[in-house]
Amino acid sequence: MWTSALFISLLATVSAASTSLDSRNFLTCPTNPFQPSGKLPYGSVSTSALVQISAKQPYKAFPSSSWAKVTPNDYCTIFNLNLDPAATQGKIRSLLFDFPSILQAPLLYKFNGPSHFTFTGYAIGAGAKEGITTYANKPAAGSSPPNPPKVMLPGHSYVVNSSPCGIPSYIQPPVTVSGSLCSKDTWLEVKQSDVICPLGFYILLRDDLNWKPETGSGH
Repeated sequence: MWTSALFISLLATVSAASTSLDSRNFLTCPTNPFQPSGKLPYGSVSTSALVQISAKQPYKAFPSSSWAKVTPNDYCTIFNLNLDPAATQGKIRSLLFDFPSILQAPLLYKFNGPSHFTFTGYAIGAGAKEGITTYANKPAAGSSPPNPPKVMLPGHSYVVNSSPCGIPSYIQPPVTVSGSLCSKDTWLEVKQSDVICPLGFYILLRDDLNWKPETGSGH
């Protein structure tokens, strides 16, 4: 069903685009307040691992993949991103989900449904481990985004969370930050990539103007 919907959506998009080829919309990647050009700024961090888990196969451990998979009330995907603690000192960490149009990411995602998603955060340093992490054996709980986007549609870029990093400088790198993406009503398969436009989860770091370094052990 979702393949047909994707094909129909693609035809509609192509038809619309063909009437305005000089509008440059195809070359304008979706933006957000921290990604005004739509492109990834220097120092952006991509996922180091995508590990699927399944509510209907709670003890099955999946290998890491370059594809995230979400299905209604079953598959979720845990995403890991590795940070260097030294680079996070005095920084705001913004977790983004870039979701360009199908023309800007051809053959890189499949999507069908009302687009309601949930995000769950895990403890710093926990992360998913391929072949070990399962639905019944998730990473240790952490802080979840307080106001994540509840609907995510193609053609947009979303800020999932933005907050001070809070990673002590004395921790040995890399430090894994992670979370899971699930849905009750939507099918999504997406390949983490940056071909025409960035697609998937990324972390951007920017200066925290209120940050004051601590004495002693660090941040």
